[in-house]
Formats: sequence, C-alpha cells, structure tokens
Amino acid sequence: METRLDELTGRLYAEAISCRAALSDVALAERAQAGQQAGRGPFASTAEYLADLSSRTVCLTLLAGSGSRWVKSLAPKEGRSAELAAQAAAFDPMRPRGLFPVRDFLHGGGLRAPIASYALAAVDGLGRHLVVVRGWEAEIDDEILSPLGIGKRDRDFFTQATSFGKPLGHGDAAWQCRDLFRGADYVVTNFGGDANSRRTILSSLFALDALRASGHRVDLLIPATRLESPAYPIGLGASGLPRSFGHSKLQGHGQTAGPGYTNVGVRVYSTPALLREVEAFRESYWVEGSGYAIPGNDPEGHEFALDNVDALLASEGRARILAIARPEELTPAKSVEDIPAFERAIESVVAEDAGLRR
Repeated sequence: METRLDELTGRLYAEAISCRAALSDVALAERAQAGQQAGRGPFASTAEYLADLSSRTVCLTLLAGSGSRWVKSLAPKEGRSAELAAQAAAFDPMRPRGLFPVRDFLHGGGLRAPIASYALAAVDGLGRHLVVVRGWEAEIDDEILSPLGIGKRDRDFFTQATSFGKPLGHGDAAWQCRDLFRGADYVVTNFGGDANSRRTILSSLFALDALRASGHRVDLLIPATRLESPAYPIGLGASGLPRSFGHSKLQGHGQTAGPGYTNVGVRVYSTPALLREVEAFRESYWVEGSGYAIPGNDPEGHEFALDNVDALLASEGRARILAIARPEELTPAKSVEDIPAFERAIESVVAEDAGLRR
C-alpha cells in the first residue's frame, strides 16, 4: 500500500499544499513506521528527528556575486524611493548582491540585514553550512553569519573557480565543492537572493528521508508552488512525477501560458545520487578549452546547471515534487527594483517561520 507521503509526492501532488503545516509530523510518523535504519530512530519528536538529520546533511548555499544585471540596476533610476535610491548609491557594486541591506524581519523589521541573511537563516540548524562565494568571506561572516549565530566551526566557504572569465553554472559549483559534502546523506541547495521558507525546506528534508527509509526510490525532492504562467514550469506525468523542467537560459524556452507548477530555488538531494551525477556530467560533457557541451543547453553559455541533474533524475523516475511552497517564496532579489517586492514577500515568509527558527 502506498504511504501518504508517496501519494502527496505522486498522484495526489495537488493536495500537498493543504497539508503544509502538518508535513513534518506526517514525515515523522511515516519514518517511525519504517522502523529503525542503521541504528537510527524511532524519534519521539520532530526536534529529535531534526537533530539526527542535521548531523548528516549539508546545506549548500550559492551566495551570488555582483552580476551584470545587479550592477546595472544600481544606477540611478526615476521613480525609485529616496531611501532605496540612497542605499543603491551607497552600495559598492563589487560586493555580492547578497550583502545588500534590506529590512530585517528576523529581528523585528526596524533594522537592516543583508539579502542573503534570509536564505541562510532558512537552513540554519538543518545541517552544516557550505557557502559558495566569490570572495568577501570576512564581510559575509561579520554581516550575515555572525548575527545569525553561525560560527566558523559551523560553516565552510568555497570559491567557485571561473573558467574562460565566468562561472559555469551551479552544477559546476556542486562538482567543484563535492568533496565538502561527500560524507553527508543529504544535500540541501538554495540561493542567497531568494525568499526561502524554513518550513518548506524542513518539511522537504523530512519527507525525502522518510520516503527513502520506507523503501521508495527517490533521490531528489523539489519543493514547488503553483503560479500563473511560471517562468520555469515543471512538466508532470500522469502519476504526478516530474518529467521535464522548463528553463529559458539553458534550453531557449521556459515560460508557459496558464497555471502550472514551478520550483522555488530549493532542492533536496540524496548525496550519493548528486555526487554520481555531477561527476558523470563532468566526465561526459566537459570540453577542454571551452567548457560544458551538454545537449539541450544553450551552446553559447557552456554551463552545467543543477537543472541538468534534476532532468536526468526525473527521466529515471527518481525525482518528486512536494507542492507545499507558497508563491511568495518565488520572489528573488535579482535587481534593485526587486527589493520592495522581496521585502513584502519575506516579511510574510518570516512571520510564518517564526516558531520554527532555531
């Protein structure tokens, strides 16, 4: 008989959102039914379950560099509020945009906190931090990690090497830093400019572990939300399993008309599967002197994205979606003009997460 989690990540995917608040408890119950695994469990509470899971999870956060779109947006623009205009004018364009100050809802909303504080707060306590950076480590420690209580013993920095003058995608970043997560059971990936929800990520980590403990062949769980005309649509098969992922940057097509499901920039992988696939993509598609030549990707970009790993796992029936994410989570801060919407979204997300923070 199928378990409830198996149904909610399969044929009954549309019902998952109604269970959003209870997903962690559902996963705990199903993990208990699965019995002990490698001497673990049963767990008396979600806190006890998390203590076990966090000891075998790495949270890989890609803290964006400056980026041409972001740097261009720092230029003066009519219609911008005086406060935002002053902040943009004062911000060093060489600093990563994750350090740009926004309203600090983690501490009441009256202060300022860097954008990436929210992505790192969402995964704080879920595993060891692995932060992919392009310099500015001291500032990230002082302005983001230290205020969150994340000490140097709790995190690793990794600088993604650039090839041919630019980084070649987050799949390449994962391949480069693979030795830093090799010993974990799970890898959670997120991005420093997103309005991440701790509830969404925690529930997804619990759900993947419970599914695997119950014997299901799942190596990737993608939190998803339903939007009108999503820019990165997820194509679902009749059984509710993902079959395709639209991505305009990689494949030249993406946004579709009408409502659909999309990921919110978070992924939860089983580590052996992620390691196996990033190493296989590197071996198969790396071309010395030019970069990656992955079929279906933009040939001019020469990039390797986590989306490529996702598509492969989906084609093999080893990926699931968990459609519990809220639309507010898909409100990234990619330019200065995005900041007001990002602040509105993250205020709502943080308010819901208040009781879950460490």
